[in-house]
Amino acid sequence: MSHYDELLAEIVAEKKAWNRFVEQTFEPVKLPPWFDDPVERGISVIVASHDSEELLATCLASLEAQTLDASLIEWVLVFNGDKNETLLEASRQFGRDVTVHRLLEDEANVSIARNRGLETVTRQYVTFLDEDDTFSPTYLERLLNEALPDRVVIADIQDFDPEGNVLVSPLHREFERLAGGDWSYEQMAQLLTLNACKLIPAVYAKQVRYEPSLRSGEDVVYFSTLFSTYQPAVTLLPSGTDAVYFRQVRDNSVSRQGLSREFSIRQRLAVIKSLSDLLMNANDASRRFIERKIDAQTSMMSLYFKDHPEERGAIHQLVVESDLPYFSYSILNQHAATVGLVLGEKLENVERLVSEYPKDTILRVYLLSPFTRGKLAEAVSPEVFRRLTFANMASVSNWSLLPEVCYSLGDVRAASLSTEYVLSTTVRAVASS
Repeated sequence: MSHYDELLAEIVAEKKAWNRFVEQTFEPVKLPPWFDDPVERGISVIVASHDSEELLATCLASLEAQTLDASLIEWVLVFNGDKNETLLEASRQFGRDVTVHRLLEDEANVSIARNRGLETVTRQYVTFLDEDDTFSPTYLERLLNEALPDRVVIADIQDFDPEGNVLVSPLHREFERLAGGDWSYEQMAQLLTLNACKLIPAVYAKQVRYEPSLRSGEDVVYFSTLFSTYQPAVTLLPSGTDAVYFRQVRDNSVSRQGLSREFSIRQRLAVIKSLSDLLMNANDASRRFIERKIDAQTSMMSLYFKDHPEERGAIHQLVVESDLPYFSYSILNQHAATVGLVLGEKLENVERLVSEYPKDTILRVYLLSPFTRGKLAEAVSPEVFRRLTFANMASVSNWSLLPEVCYSLGDVRAASLSTEYVLSTTVRAVASS
């Protein structure tokens, strides 16, 4: 064999070896079976209805007014509760030009109804519409124009009252703030877990289920599960878009319930427990997102906690017994502080000082160093730490109005907080001589 033939043989052998390596190392990804489910182009709209024929009529009329071609729209209407057959009959005057699935569920449970809808959808993308809400005419068209198989698209959302008056909407402000930007899940947390205003690839939506045992916050758990498990991309429509989800805010809606132990404590803890289960398999980005959702539920608890000092010990005990991997007592306590502490680096006296106040007293701690908080958790008992909420010294903006509390690096002082001042910032630090 000539030298040339030997070199050629070596090159061929190396090429074959390289091809084998590539095939073994980068073999095609085996997709889960549910990726192969047959789907049609377009959007499935799930409406869970149990309340009012009048509300349902307004809702479905907004669906009929969509500018998107009717062949690309599928309605999945799930009538649940005592009025389900009446609502079904009322719906028959709508949807003559689109594919409509009308389903009956005896139990008035929105999670069960939405799960039944998810089992039924056949289109590429899924969106939800509550029966007391409406879409703007271009809503579905604009969302579908931006849709991709691995992307969730978010539209604007605006609130109105039952009389049709536009309300100041924190959600609309949040959409306007985020539109056009590139954000992490944590930064978009408020909009991501709404049941409203988004288009979801069905390949993700159909793999997650709403938890029927949750009496509120089921949408928070559903979307937290979806985003932390599958981690789809997210895009927002441009600011000023004409694709708007109009949300009716009623006094008897779940989100506007009055404070009660059941809603504010037990139901919030149930949501927090479900969210906590997601932390076990979360990566760093998903973990921060889930923790922010837990913080939001805890903040709702804090309003009841503030007004019921006689129940604070029992509420703390409920949280302890829940054995949560993450929970911020500082957020739970944030509105209830009546005593302020200014802490330096030496923390030996903190436990004694806190013990001088009744057990239901919450104390706001002003930290001279941000690292003091971690040290404090080790320096005091868990019972004392659960009675604290924290603030940065830099966050106190107008010291001139406030009573003085002297501190030195080796000492701790306390003062009663006056409710006259915003954020209870009624501590003034003056270097001791």
